[in-house]
Amino acid sequence: MEIKVRPLIVTDVFAVAHMLSKVTKGARVELASAMSAKKKPDPTELGMVLFQSMFSEAEEDLKAWMADLIGKPREEFEVMKATTVIDIIEALIKQEDIRDFFGRVSSLVNGPTKKESGKPTT
Repeated sequence: MEIKVRPLIVTDVFAVAHMLSKVTKGARVELASAMSAKKKPDPTELGMVLFQSMFSEAEEDLKAWMADLIGKPREEFEVMKATTVIDIIEALIKQEDIRDFFGRVSSLVNGPTKKESGKPTT
């Protein structure tokens, strides 16, 4: 069965921001560190760090969001092949607008970095 992932829309910003708000402070520090590195972070790598955090700390929300991305009810999504999750992630990575989506949403949740505001973040 081929998985078709819809393009990201405005509600995805809110869904991802909500999941990120559940991520622990330690994971947020790791994300902020990756985003403020001297060289621009690889968007794919940053997205994977975000997914790892959401897998462990916002599992139920992540399942609901992934089900929505493929247009399936959550109950149906939960009984699909395990590789479906990987298929969705791979399809998201291929989307042109994903390049900075996760980084920008993460920065909204984490607030401005020290470099952007001139003040350290907490």
